[in-house]
Order: sequence, then structure tokens, then C-alpha cells
Amino acid sequence: MRQATLKQLSLLKTKKSVVVKISFLLLCFIMCLSSFTTKEESSFSEKFNNYVFSNVSNVISYLDSIDYLVQTKRHNRMQEQYYYEQARKHFKKIEFYTEYQFPFYSKYFINGALVNKAEFEYGFKTFVPHGFQVIEDLLYSDIKDTTIQSHYELSLLKQSFQYVKTKSLGRETENDKLIDMMRFEIIRIMSLYLNGYDCTINKQNLKEIEYILTGFESVIQFNSVENSNKDSFNELIRVTKNYLSKNNDYDRFNRLQFIVHYLKPLYEYLYHFYSEEALQTSNYYAINIREEKFYGDNWLNKSYFSVVLKDSSKVNDQIILGKLLFFDPILSGNNQRACASCHDPNKGFGSNTDFNVTFQAKDKLKRNTPSLINTLFQKNFFYDGRSLQLEDQVSDVLTNHKEMFAEPEDLVYKLKQSPDYRKYFHLAFKNTEDTAITYYAILKSISEFERSLISLNSRFDQYLKGNEKQLSKEEIAGYTTFAGKALCGSCHFFPLFNGLVPPFYSDNEFEVIGVPKNKLNKELDTDSGRYHVSNNNIHLSSFKTLGIRQLDQTAPYMHNGIYNTIEEVIEFYRKGGGAGLGISVPNQTLPFDSLELSKKEINNLKKFLLSLSDKSFHVPVPTSLPIVNIKGLEHRKIGGKY
Repeated sequence: MRQATLKQLSLLKTKKSVVVKISFLLLCFIMCLSSFTTKEESSFSEKFNNYVFSNVSNVISYLDSIDYLVQTKRHNRMQEQYYYEQARKHFKKIEFYTEYQFPFYSKYFINGALVNKAEFEYGFKTFVPHGFQVIEDLLYSDIKDTTIQSHYELSLLKQSFQYVKTKSLGRETENDKLIDMMRFEIIRIMSLYLNGYDCTINKQNLKEIEYILTGFESVIQFNSVENSNKDSFNELIRVTKNYLSKNNDYDRFNRLQFIVHYLKPLYEYLYHFYSEEALQTSNYYAINIREEKFYGDNWLNKSYFSVVLKDSSKVNDQIILGKLLFFDPILSGNNQRACASCHDPNKGFGSNTDFNVTFQAKDKLKRNTPSLINTLFQKNFFYDGRSLQLEDQVSDVLTNHKEMFAEPEDLVYKLKQSPDYRKYFHLAFKNTEDTAITYYAILKSISEFERSLISLNSRFDQYLKGNEKQLSKEEIAGYTTFAGKALCGSCHFFPLFNGLVPPFYSDNEFEVIGVPKNKLNKELDTDSGRYHVSNNNIHLSSFKTLGIRQLDQTAPYMHNGIYNTIEEVIEFYRKGGGAGLGISVPNQTLPFDSLELSKKEINNLKKFLLSLSDKSFHVPVPTSLPIVNIKGLEHRKIGGKY
């Protein structure tokens, strides 16, 4: 018995030893595999980091060279400009990375626009412009001695790049994120750099796009995708750069042809460098960046622009309910006025009068009624941007004594007296606390209806999607003028053509353009605009940049409706806005020199603007309204009486 036990124990020890050895070997194998994978990933990040460091170091070196000439007063503008352009060259090669990883520094200290900024997120503190564009203004201006300011701006910019360098040290950069970054950069080229956002003085935009593409060419080599894809992608880059080098007149550059035939294919080819895992992950951007097609049906991430709450599962039913409420005067204090009274569906959900009448119908409202089409693609609401959510905007209108003059409790009471409305609310907010009709549910339903008013099927949109027969040569030339010489595209951003800044769509632009009080064009309009919200002087007479689609339906134009025709608007901008007309507008953000557009350019520009109108967009008006069991509300007029 004793011997048997020892034998079994010996056998057990032998088996245990084998298991331990196998386990050890398995562990070693896993560690080796892990080490190999980590080494591969580390190698990828290491190569990319070295690439970033190299270009950042070159940027700083060239900025140092400019600074040396500035401080020693060895003024040689040609030499300074050469160093500046070399610094920009290396910056552009990694811009896709800095814009993505360091958005705050990019916007305020590296390559921001030449205007003061004051954002809600930062308590409306004034940020004066710094970075490349300020230095460009100094180096290419006629001012003889800019020593002190140039040294200060160069020092700030060098510090910013040193910050980029420090923060990038040891950073693990995923391949899929790099593909995201490059695709965002292509959209940035389409919407900003081909539209006068950058290089506003030296007009080196097209050359700098070549530098951006060179950066892509270098970085894609770090990707693990097979060489055939890399070779094809590099060939696309080569052909695109060749086209740029042969077509280098910035003002006459055919932007639409370049976008459709070169940038769009590059954007879509980058899709093939994503991993399978990346294509399955959720998207948190305004753009569905991991969709293959540029400007396809799913290109925009609509949920990004909406408030997604627990009651959003029944959005379609909320839209149906919201549409009825939008056209029902029961939401006004006197049951005679509806949202549609001012936002007429036959007028682009805007109005064809300078100002709609007030609730009492004895006076006029302060501002022109804006269109609600594509209101989903906004960050701020009202001309002064005082509301950050559409629901808040709707509430402001309903309770405003000059507009709808309603009390929330009265609205809820009246709607509860309708068996039909009770059914609609129960269906639209099933399994939530708002089933039985609440003020919040009213706001949510109307907001969802307004968010559904999307119009992105104009002839221009169809052209972008591949049907190039949709636009005439004159319309294509009109876009070239719009984006280039006329500078319209630096505020009304391609391809949505509103003031929401691409490619992240997180900022809404507000501009001071100096709109006159009346057609005499002698004095500035007295409306203080966004200053009413921010109390910051840079926003005095500043208004949100609106969308310019459906212009054929939404005259008159401007916040005060003083211009009745598109030609009048173009002429206002052609002359340089209010300041160009001789009006004192010290904080005007619009360039106030004449655009010097020819009659042909103006005519083509108008044709392009009209190509943005979507003739297929139509929202049927309800044929009847729900019955309400209150005397006097039996025969409410659909859309209101006035």
C-alpha cells in the first residue's frame, strides 16, 4: 500500500513536471508573441513619432532663422519669406496630426484665422490671433519695421511646436486613427484651404496642398497593409500632385473638378487602409469618417447634431406629432398663430417679408425670419446664437410675448383636451414620463420635426455624388469665384454652405460684415447682434453665418431683410461690406477692399448659388388638425391666421 502510494506520487510528480514545462513553454510563446505584436505596434508608433519630431524640429529651425534676422535687424524680406515658406512646408506635412491631437493650440496659437475670437466655452474671453497667419501678415505686409511683434509671434509659435513635440513623446498612435486624421485633412482641404481660409496673402494654398499629400505619402508607408494598396495610393498622390503643379492659378483653379476627380478618390481609397476592427467601431464625429464614400447618403452623422436621449427611440413618431404642432395655432396665446405663420414651407421655411408682425400685429419683429431648412446642422440658434439647443430655441419663441405669447401650463392643458393629441403623445413617448403630454414633450416633438427638414439633394449635391452633368460650365466657374476670388467660401463652408466649421463641425462662425440700416447704405444697423449675448465688443454687430441654400425662396436677405435680390447681396460683398461702403465698422471681420468681380464672374456666381436650391424638397402641409374639446377651437386655421 505504501509502495503503491509512492509510485502514484512519483507518477503524479512526473505529470506535474510535464505540465509545468508545457505551461512554461506556452507562457514563453505567448510572451514572445506579445513581444512581437507590441514590438510591431511600437515600431509603427516609433516611426511615426520620429516623422513628427523631424518635421517639428524643422519648423522650429526655420522659425529660428526668421527670428535671427528679425532680432539682428538684418531685414531681408525675401529671405524671411523663404524661411517662412519652408517652415510651412514641414508644418503642412504633419498638420493632419496637429489639428487632430492639438485642436486648441491649432486654433488659437498655430494656424488660426486673422480675427479675434470669443467663445462661449471660454466665458467669452477674447483670444487675439496668433500663429502662422499673423506672421504671414507681418512678413508680407508693407510695414517696414515689425521687429518687436514678429519676435513675439515667432516665440509663441515656437513654444507651441515645442509643446507638440513634448506631448508627442512616447505617444502610441493607432494606425486607424492616422487614417481618420488624413481623411479629416482631405475635408479640410476641400472646405477651408480651397476657400481662402489659409495663405490669405501669399496665395500658396495649392503648393501647400502638395506638401500635405507628401505627408500622406510618407506616413502611409508605416501602414501594415500590403504593398499593392500602397502602390496604388502613391500613384493617386503622384497624379494629384502633378495636376496641382500644372494648374497653379489659385483664383482660377477649378476646385470642383479637383475635388471630384482627385480629392474624393483619395478620401475613398484611404478606406482600404482601415483594419476590420476599426470599421466595426462606433463613430463619435460629425462625419461618419469610417464610411467609404465621400458625401454618400451616410456621410453625415445626424445623431452627432441631435440631443440623443432615452426618449429618442420613437423619433419618427415625434416628427409626425411635431409637424402637427408646428402648423397648429393652438400653441399661441390667442390660438391664431402657428410656427408656420412665420416659417412658411412655401418660402423655404422662412418668410418673404423683411420682418414678420409681432403677436399683437401692431408692430414688426426685430429680425428677419431665417429658414429652418438644414437647421439640424447648427450649433447655435437665433442670429445672435443665444440658444445652444433647438429645444431651447423653440421654447424661447413659444413664450416670447412678441411672437407666440404662450404659457407652458396653458399649452399642456389645451392639448390634453384632445383625444387625438393624447394618442399622438402616447405613441411618440411610449414608456417615458412624457406620454401624458408635457411641455418638454411639446418642445422635443417640434424640434425633431425641424431637425427632419434636411435638404441636400440640389443639383450641386448630385454633382458631388457623381452626376457631373448636373452643373453647367458657368455654375462650375461660379463656384470657383465663390471659393476663390469672392471669398464667400471662407464663411459659408463647403459642402453644407453654412457657418458650421468643418471638418469637426463644433464651432459656429459669427461675422461682422457691416450690414447697413437701410438701402441708403449710409449708416450701420443698430442691432447689436451677438454682443447682446457675450457683452464683448468684438461681437458688436456680429451675427451667425446662415446657410445659403434655397436662396430663390428666402428673399429678402440679411438679418434685417434690406436686400431683395441676390444681385444686391453680391454687390454689398463686392464693395467690401459696410466698411467698403464708407460706414464706420471698426471691428468688421469681412475684408473691406473691393473684390473687383467682373460682370461675367458675378453672373456665374449667381448661377452657382441657385444650383444649391433643392427642387425636390417638399414638405406637405397637414390637411387637418386634431379635434380639441374646447369651445372656440373647433375651426383652427392650419398654419395660423397671421
